[in-house]
Amino acid sequence: MTPMPPRFAIPEPHQHGFSGRHGVRGVVAVLALIVLAACSRETPVAPEPPRPLRTLVLHAQQINLVGEFPGQVQPRVESGLGFQVAGRIVARSVQLGQRVKRGDILARIDPADLRLAENSARAQLSAAEVDRKQAQADLVRYRELRDRGFISAAEFERRQATVDAAIARSAQATAGLDAQRNQSAYTSLKATADGVVTGIDAEAGQVVSAGQVVVRIAETADKEIAFQIPENRLAQIQAIGTGEVQLWSGGAPLRGNLREVSPSADPATRSFAARLSLPQAPADLGFGMTATVRFSARNAQPASRIPLSALLRAEDQTWVWTLDGKDMSVHRRPVRVATVGDTDVVLAEALPDGIEIATAGVHLLHEGQVVRRLSSATQDANAPAAPAASLMPPAGNAAAAAPATAP
Repeated sequence: MTPMPPRFAIPEPHQHGFSGRHGVRGVVAVLALIVLAACSRETPVAPEPPRPLRTLVLHAQQINLVGEFPGQVQPRVESGLGFQVAGRIVARSVQLGQRVKRGDILARIDPADLRLAENSARAQLSAAEVDRKQAQADLVRYRELRDRGFISAAEFERRQATVDAAIARSAQATAGLDAQRNQSAYTSLKATADGVVTGIDAEAGQVVSAGQVVVRIAETADKEIAFQIPENRLAQIQAIGTGEVQLWSGGAPLRGNLREVSPSADPATRSFAARLSLPQAPADLGFGMTATVRFSARNAQPASRIPLSALLRAEDQTWVWTLDGKDMSVHRRPVRVATVGDTDVVLAEALPDGIEIATAGVHLLHEGQVVRRLSSATQDANAPAAPAASLMPPAGNAAAAAPATAP
């Protein structure tokens, strides 16, 4: 009786009609099919969790602000003073930032050559005076000779002409001496008005030409605010005419009058240089101090003020993300900015009352993305307008004033 093979015995390769090498290949092929089948199975993707979002519910505010602009305190008149004669500077009497009064001596040049010229002119005048007196005395004698018939009338007329020429030479010498005296006086450079020294362009020992600027003086009598007006606000601001100035150093606001607007725009910034006069400027108002110039319309208009962090710049346009409270998805909405401040902006058109916008992480969102509220604030419709907006970011804060850019 033949014994039965074990239940789990592995059959020999020759029992199935193929060699050992072909058997190995078959096993490898089966294993490969198993691996490929396992790899082809799709792994289920977990849904993206809602992104936490900070939001703000907007309410239209009554804003009469037309525009706010950064500016600097500048003198209305700033003069570059120089000597009226050439020479070598021997002394400078003022320092940068020093306050001066009208008539104060600012600098001196060497007067030696001018004094010699003055002495020469004085000697020429003395000689001319001697000639004049001699000619006049001779004329008296020639008049007696003419009356007695010893000389002709023509000879007397020649003597009269000699006297006239002597008088003219004396007058010429007098004028020459006066001119030289003036030249000698020009060796002292004097302040033409009360002011402060804003620049020194020459030092002692330097030889300067007539008219070359040596000291710059800014007159303190009239002070102004220099600022730039964007072309889209020019007509409105010119119509208003008066503005309010808030110094960044603090203090009460100052009223000013729009005195001057450049007739042409700057080719780089497309804005117009303007000057706002300050009739009641305090005496301690320093030149170069920064300020904000605010122009307000007579009638308030509804507008939306939103945080600067809510703006997104993409596709050459400015957007905000609005939240649909029904399905908690976000959607882009185009906006136009009217004024830009350090932390907020005023939009040219008010957004619908009660609309909810994203205020942080706007560059990480995409259209239709589902979010969840991390925090939500509601804007006070009766809150006064913030006092620190401008149509261009203050110097040194351009990065803070730029909206987020979509990646």
